[in-house]
Amino acid sequence: MRASVILLSGVLVVGLMAGGCRNGGGGSGSDAGVADAGNGGTGGHGDGGTPGPDGGGAAPACDVARQQGCDAGALCLRGVLENGGQGNRCFPGECDPVARNCPAGNKCTYVRQGSVTLRRCVPDGTVAEGGACTSTATPEGDFYDTCQAGLYCTDHAEPDGGTAFTCERFCHASEQCTAPRDCTEVLRFMGSDELPRVCGEAVSACDLLAQGCASPLGCYPSPESGPVCVTAGTVEDGAACTYSNDCRPGSACVTEGTGRACRGLCRSPSGEPGCSSGHCEPLRDFAGVGACVP
Repeated sequence: MRASVILLSGVLVVGLMAGGCRNGGGGSGSDAGVADAGNGGTGGHGDGGTPGPDGGGAAPACDVARQQGCDAGALCLRGVLENGGQGNRCFPGECDPVARNCPAGNKCTYVRQGSVTLRRCVPDGTVAEGGACTSTATPEGDFYDTCQAGLYCTDHAEPDGGTAFTCERFCHASEQCTAPRDCTEVLRFMGSDELPRVCGEAVSACDLLAQGCASPLGCYPSPESGPVCVTAGTVEDGAACTYSNDCRPGSACVTEGTGRACRGLCRSPSGEPGCSSGHCEPLRDFAGVGACVP
């Protein structure tokens, strides 16, 4: 039996503000989820979990990557929970920016009016992926960007200390990005609990057992990118999780029966670090690394 791992990758927190595509309040960071670990056998350890990087939460309400678990007219997205943490939620809305299901000549994007931001169909933009973008205002007081359908205007720091604004592709999963880019950047908006993602740069590689990522990052296993540094969570071993980086550094989110839980990483088949309890079950696709399971 082999434990599989799920990593949602690292993320950069960005968002659209009035008059420009600027940081939507949160600064940069890597707080997306890391796909979980599973085993490939009948009761094995698979992919997924529960709470956000700050921990807490019950079983996930839906699956973001597969867009499963929500009623018609709603999207499964990472979002802010009632307790202030993060987790998967079903959000009703007018459209899906990845599916691009607005009428011809329109795009689905996040539109701000006053202190509220909503997913809406608005006239399509003209700027292609990777192009320089800005925001525009309508006489009715709506603010949205100049990117084409399926894209969003995000902010990036430049070497000279300035900020560049470029159109990046909306995504629910890595398959919707063009390699080597990954579904890594999380958008954060004023007046919205939704935390959608766009394709971004691959995150830094690391050693799962040695860790070594600079605080507040931890090293977590990603099926798409290998071991990567992303924002570390605080969920204790044995507690429910949604993504591997919901867990504290040195652990990963593994499937156990019908649920998922954080479990410490170990050297497989033996060595240090070992397991203080349970046994070290090898992770699929991560040679020499396992998870301590009961």
